[in-house]
Amino acid sequence: MWKCSSLTVAVVLLLNTALFAQPKPLLIDQVIAVVGREAILHSELVVKVGQAQQQEPGSADPTCEFLEDLLYAKLLVEQGKLDSVVVDEARVDQELDRRIGYYAQQLGGEAKLEEFYGKTITEIKAEFRIAVEEQLLVQQMQERITSDLAMTPREVKQFFDRIPEDSIPLIGAEVEYAMLLRIPKPNEDEERRVRRKMEEFREAIVKGEKEFCTVAILYSEDPGSAKECGELGMVPTGVMVPEFDAVAVSLKEGEVSQVFKTQYGWHFMQMIERRGEQYSARHVLMRPQVSSADLQQQKAFLDSLRTAMLAGKPDFGTACAMYSDDEESKGLNGMMIEPNSNSARWDISDLDQQVFFVLDKLKPGEMSEPQLLVLPDGSKAYRILKLNVRTDPHRATLREDYRLIQQAAEGKVRSEMIERWITDHIGSTYVRVSEDYAACTFVHPWMKSQEP
Repeated sequence: MWKCSSLTVAVVLLLNTALFAQPKPLLIDQVIAVVGREAILHSELVVKVGQAQQQEPGSADPTCEFLEDLLYAKLLVEQGKLDSVVVDEARVDQELDRRIGYYAQQLGGEAKLEEFYGKTITEIKAEFRIAVEEQLLVQQMQERITSDLAMTPREVKQFFDRIPEDSIPLIGAEVEYAMLLRIPKPNEDEERRVRRKMEEFREAIVKGEKEFCTVAILYSEDPGSAKECGELGMVPTGVMVPEFDAVAVSLKEGEVSQVFKTQYGWHFMQMIERRGEQYSARHVLMRPQVSSADLQQQKAFLDSLRTAMLAGKPDFGTACAMYSDDEESKGLNGMMIEPNSNSARWDISDLDQQVFFVLDKLKPGEMSEPQLLVLPDGSKAYRILKLNVRTDPHRATLREDYRLIQQAAEGKVRSEMIERWITDHIGSTYVRVSEDYAACTFVHPWMKSQEP
C-alpha cells in the first residue's frame, strides 16, 4: 500500500541489482520468451532467481514472478523502440559511473571491484553499456506512461481517509539532514611535479629508452590497466571521460599522445587500434597527491565557515551552494536525498554509521564540527553535517508524513495506469512464452497472447 506499483519496483530493482552481479558460467542457454523483437534468455532468468534465493533462502520459488517482470520490461523496450525513444548518452555515462561508484564503495574500492569481476573498470563499463541503455529506456517508458499523473491535496487526503485505522503504518525514527563537503585539491607544486615526471616518462618512451609496458607496470596508478601494460581493451567512444576520448580520436595507430589531464590525474596514451567508433589504447596515469597540509587547510576553512554560519552569515544552504564539493546536494541547500525513495527523509536504520553517530548527538537546527571523511577511492575529505528534522516512531499522519502518504497515493494510481497500459499493449504485441512455463499463473495474459 505504501509503495508504487509492485511490478514497477520489481523491474527497477531486478535490473539494478543484476547489473554488476558476479557472472556464473551456464552450460546451456536458450530463448524462453519473445516480446515483439525482444528475446528473453534462460540465463537472464536463472541469474535473477539465483540472486533472490541467495537473499531470501527458503522463500517461495520466484521464477514465474521474475519472468513476468522480464516480460513487462521487454514490452516497454519494444514499445520504446517503436516510439523512437532515445536515451541520452550523457545519462548512460552518469548512470554507469554512479553504479560503479556504489559497488566499488561496497567492495572497498575500484581495484576490489575489478578483482571481484575479473575485468577492468573500462571493460565493465563497455560490457554493460547496452544493458544500462535498455534499463534507462525502461525507466523513460514508465515515466511516459504515468506522465499525466497529478494528485491534489484533497485526493491525497481522501486516499488516507480510506485506510482502515488498524492498517495505518508505523513510521520509524527518521531524519532530514544536509552536508557541506570539502575535498582537498593537490597544490600547484605537486601538480607541476607530476606533470614533469609524466613528460619525462613520455619522452623516454618516444626516444626508445623505455618500454611503454614497463613504465605502465611500474608507475601507472590505474590499478585495472597497469598490470596489463596499461592496455584498456577495445572500448567504444563515450565510455571514457570526454578529455580521454578527445585525445584518443586524434591519434594514429602507434602514436603516443602528449601529456594531458582529466579528473583522475595526468595521462599519456598510445593508440593501438581503431575500429570505427571503438578504439584500443594503452595509457599511464599518475595522480597528484594531496598532502596532510592540503587536508588540514580544508578543515581550517570549514572551521572558519562554521563560525560564520553560527553567526548567521551565510546560512547553511547558501554556504553549500557557494563552497560544497558535493555536486548532487549543493544545489539543494546541501540536502541529502535518500536514493531509494528519492526523498529527503532517511530512516535511521538506513544511515551510514559515520553519519548516524554524528547526527545522533545533534538537535534539529544544529550543525556538527568538521568531520573527517574517507571517500570510496580511499582519499580523505572534511564535511559538516546539519540536522534539519528528527521524528520519533509514530503512526503515519497527514501533518507529519504528507509526502510519504502522497507517494503511496500516487503509487496506487501509477500502478493502475501501468496495469491499463500493459493490458492495452499485450493484445497488439507479438508475445510467445515457452511451454516450459505454462504452469505459471501470471497477473497478465502473456500466455494467451500466443499465436495458435
